[in-house]
Amino acid sequence: MRQLGTEEKAALLLTAADDDDHFTNEHDDIPVIPKRTKTYQRRHPNSTHSICFFFLILSAFIIGCTSGVVIMLYRMSQDAEQSSSSLATSHLTRVDLTIRTKLSQSFTKSDFMNLTRQVKSESDTANKLEQLWQSSKLFTRVSKLSYDLTLSTYSPLPQWTGVQLLDKNTNSEIEKYNVLTTNDYLTFSSLIKSGRVQASYIFYVNFGRKEDFAYLIQKNQIQSESYDKTVVFMRRNSNVISQTEQIRQASRYGFAGLVLFDDPEKDPQLTTTKDRQTFLDEWERHPIGKERQQFLDGNLNEDDRPISVVVLSYTDVQKLFSYDSNDWFPCPPEWHNAGSHLKLGGLLQTSKLNMITFMQEVPVHLPVVLGYIRGTSDSDRVVMIGYQLDRKQQEKIVNEIIRAYANQIKNGWQPRRSILFSAWSGSVYDHYTTRQWILNNYRLLDRNLVAYIDLGHGISGNSTLNLHGSPLFQQIAQRAADFVASPLVHDHACHHRQGAMPVSHAHVHRRRRHGDEHGHQVQMNQHEEQTECEPHKLFDEWLRASKNRINANQTTNIVQMIDNDSSAALFQLKYGIPSLVIEMSEEQALTNDTFYARKLPPIFNADIQPEVIVAYTQFVSEILRQLADEPLIPYNVTDYAILLEKQTADYLTHYDKQYRLLAAQLGDSSELTKLTNDLTKAIRQVQLRIDQAAKNNYMDLQLINNKLIEFERLFIVSDSSETYKHFFLGPAVGLTNTVVPYPMLSNLLFGLTKEPPTEIGDASKLYWSKVKQQIQLMTRTLNGVEDLLSNP
Repeated sequence: MRQLGTEEKAALLLTAADDDDHFTNEHDDIPVIPKRTKTYQRRHPNSTHSICFFFLILSAFIIGCTSGVVIMLYRMSQDAEQSSSSLATSHLTRVDLTIRTKLSQSFTKSDFMNLTRQVKSESDTANKLEQLWQSSKLFTRVSKLSYDLTLSTYSPLPQWTGVQLLDKNTNSEIEKYNVLTTNDYLTFSSLIKSGRVQASYIFYVNFGRKEDFAYLIQKNQIQSESYDKTVVFMRRNSNVISQTEQIRQASRYGFAGLVLFDDPEKDPQLTTTKDRQTFLDEWERHPIGKERQQFLDGNLNEDDRPISVVVLSYTDVQKLFSYDSNDWFPCPPEWHNAGSHLKLGGLLQTSKLNMITFMQEVPVHLPVVLGYIRGTSDSDRVVMIGYQLDRKQQEKIVNEIIRAYANQIKNGWQPRRSILFSAWSGSVYDHYTTRQWILNNYRLLDRNLVAYIDLGHGISGNSTLNLHGSPLFQQIAQRAADFVASPLVHDHACHHRQGAMPVSHAHVHRRRRHGDEHGHQVQMNQHEEQTECEPHKLFDEWLRASKNRINANQTTNIVQMIDNDSSAALFQLKYGIPSLVIEMSEEQALTNDTFYARKLPPIFNADIQPEVIVAYTQFVSEILRQLADEPLIPYNVTDYAILLEKQTADYLTHYDKQYRLLAAQLGDSSELTKLTNDLTKAIRQVQLRIDQAAKNNYMDLQLINNKLIEFERLFIVSDSSETYKHFFLGPAVGLTNTVVPYPMLSNLLFGLTKEPPTEIGDASKLYWSKVKQQIQLMTRTLNGVEDLLSNP
């Protein structure tokens, strides 16, 4: 109103001046009276009026000029204020995409030429990393934490630990197998015990995953009453399953002892046998009513049963299995890429096994190193990236990203959100430090953490991306993969990407006209038209691998479902924080089966070319840049709706027969379809509101970002005590490293080949009521989010 009033007064003043000027001019034009006959005495005219008119005109002119200058100055000040405000808003909402190229070009092959794996203690690595990050002068704060833990290891001499093979009749010693000399800690002290085990059965169970046990029990039909007389053998590979989980698996089944050994044959392609124990199998393992109810509630605690564990050499294990000539089943071909001397095992006919273990407790300090880069306009929001301290490859990649970010920040780049770099220890101990840190900082994370990036096992093969995580990362990962050039050399310069993805992601061939060698302009028909082709990108490698894996006309999402054997699974499946595991592997590592994901054993390969590591680093850097730099968090919730539709359709097809068997308890599967349709419709409405929102209003963007951060939390079951509480995705009974859609229902439906017992029907109703309640709750919550977005 102040501005409008001033302009109105100025306009009136100018109008008055114009009127006075017009009036004066009319007086000057008064006609002269003609001469008459001289009948009177003529007098000289008076000059007083002329002088007054002159001063009046001069005053009006001065007033008009002064008013014009005042108005001009006022408008200039107002424009300056609006311009500064506009510039501030523009700065908050502007995206400088040139930073992608600047960051990408910061990584060169020479950065990764001498990358070798070094064996160091985690404490020494943490101390050196802390010093390095503090010297970089990039971090607002660098801190090193440590968590105290009591682990078990073998007692030193003179106490002997190992395995004896005894004659069943005479009880005399046939052969002795010494425990493998190792300085590695085994696991939590609560899981290992000292003692003596006398066993009549031995079984080889591959890596000891749930699906491995399912195959073993199916083939041998092991009776539960013989478990306390059985020793199981497992080969170790922490990239497939942690040693802690192996011990827990053997303990859960109630076996008397466990022998671990290192298989020197590294399998380039590792798959599961696609076997899985049913819910009925698990149900029958708990005959007591209380245990069954705890099993239904998901809070059955079986981790408190200690077990005897020894580590033997592969040669000793081969000798032990080949001594007693029994007609045991051979191992399935999926367990080995070559013929194995080991068999599934069974009852020892002429001998028995005596296992002796002596353990001692050792206090251990597990370090965590954290480096915090403060953002600018949205510093309260944090993007987190984590890796394991004992991974030299990942450490080098992270430090190169930090170096590149430091150079660009020094040159003026300012990421909007804060970035938290984290180096964990204790990964082999069930991600102990990650779990403890999350528990200690949960409230802060729940309010402020935007996303968690896990480097997983890094690079174990060629340039095929192997991504597992939240569907919210689909758009982000696809954009990043379509930006980073492929490190692979192809036998043709041009490529044509066909029909797999939306047109917006397709490459456009750019045509340029080139002049002659002297640079002169000539006629267009004398020019040779040349086509400059886009180079192959990481996204093209993904499409190629995806098509080879399925068929030429179909592809899958670049982000697969989360793998629950990772630190990212803790953030996403338990706390509802969007997470992504970024790895690079061979084509065969990509998953195809919805319900039985296969996992390649990542192995550090010194022959991996520096170009591959550069491309991987560029990809990770671009993922972080999008999350930390763009005003609107680049999540696309429609990708969640697409996954829901696809997985639900596959899910219903997969369990069609089982649904009919439980029709009396569950009702028709159309109820699940209707609820899913309502949910996906609500999700698409949320995305529609986001797309329609003004992208130049920073306050609106903040509101939208808050809702995007809350979105993944809507999938968390708040009243569940399970380890993983994600309602839509989660681990199933009988599978160790695989998540399935609707895990609570999947546990019940799998394996129902006949009419289930009444108690299972009652259990299914219980589970179904929980699932339906969560779907309805989530739908209402999404509708509420939609209302908030439509009425900011």
